[in-house]
Amino acid sequence: MDFRKFDGVVGGVEQGVIQITKYAAAKGHRVVLLCKSNRLAEAKRIFESDPNVATRPLPVRSHAMSLKNAWLDSVTIQKIAEQEGAEVVHFPYNWSFPFRKKAPCVLTIHDVIPFTFREAMGFFRNHLLYKSGTRLACRLNDVVTTVSEFSKHEIVEKVGVPAEKVRVVPNGLRRPTTPSAATEKSLEERFQLSSGSTDGFLLNVGGIHERKNIGRLISAFSRLVRQEGYAGKLLITGNYSNNPYLRKMKKRCDAAVRKTGMEERVIFTGFISDEELDTLLRRAKFLVYPSPCEGFGLPVIEAMQVGTPVVTSKFTGTAEVAGDAAVLVDPYSTDEIAAGMSRLLREPELRAELSRRGRERAKQYSWEKTAEKYFEIYDECKRSFKEEAGDG
Repeated sequence: MDFRKFDGVVGGVEQGVIQITKYAAAKGHRVVLLCKSNRLAEAKRIFESDPNVATRPLPVRSHAMSLKNAWLDSVTIQKIAEQEGAEVVHFPYNWSFPFRKKAPCVLTIHDVIPFTFREAMGFFRNHLLYKSGTRLACRLNDVVTTVSEFSKHEIVEKVGVPAEKVRVVPNGLRRPTTPSAATEKSLEERFQLSSGSTDGFLLNVGGIHERKNIGRLISAFSRLVRQEGYAGKLLITGNYSNNPYLRKMKKRCDAAVRKTGMEERVIFTGFISDEELDTLLRRAKFLVYPSPCEGFGLPVIEAMQVGTPVVTSKFTGTAEVAGDAAVLVDPYSTDEIAAGMSRLLREPELRAELSRRGRERAKQYSWEKTAEKYFEIYDECKRSFKEEAGDG
């Protein structure tokens, strides 16, 4: 199991690796976890209670697509697989280049958003490295998995992978943290949230990348304030560090706020912890997540899990995840985003119904189900690999 993506922070990709690995170890399988040399100690701590998990360091400091990582995929990792008698190698983060396979290789591509939104990538890196590299990675691996039917369609249509090679395995869902009065009080003070107000606040989760559609969201929110008299705030979570791309996106967001006169009503929270996120999700009037390009949209089911209604896009993986448990809008229409938000504000019965449906919908997602599906794919890969080798 490739864990090179891990840089000390457990995000969605890392959580998937951890949960699948722990599931495999609990079922009696031995898992060899491959991570950056400088993250070896941290990786060992994560799995210290799992005797069936062994960690091995790789001499690399970045998981980015590069010649060094391609060499590791094709030579170093394959040598480890041969030494360990590995039955499957799983590359869970978007690309790998196993030119000389010693075991069947599974590649997980979470989305191909850079085929639509270049975002932080330069033109040449996007076209010459990312796009061509993704196509090559899909050819070299035995099976490509992805998180939604939407992403599968994108991979087939934009990357050119045969549909029968792509399998859909939805993400799992972490359990929400236990509410804390201290955390709630701290958030109220930091963001000046009124605990007694019936207006509450609206929440957007996921950062300020171009595809997150923050400009249209702010414009739609300003209409809600001016035309509907909404007195609450809009909180937008996500890190906006000194990365040049994020600085550029933050300037655009700030300009949108100034243009609409929402300086006192729109709050960019910066990075928040899982506990803080869960508290905000529980407290929010609803989550609004109008991204026009999203492979899965984990915040949608995280909100549903705690009973928070959702407004999200009708065109991407979020609609697939939400089913009939959310208000779906055209993310390219400020009018539709505003109308969807207005409807939830004006109809408490709808909020209650979506809260109920959302909780039921969220029960469909678990890391155990995700891991079980992967093991079906692993078994299929092992059989096919043996047949191709003439052993079965």
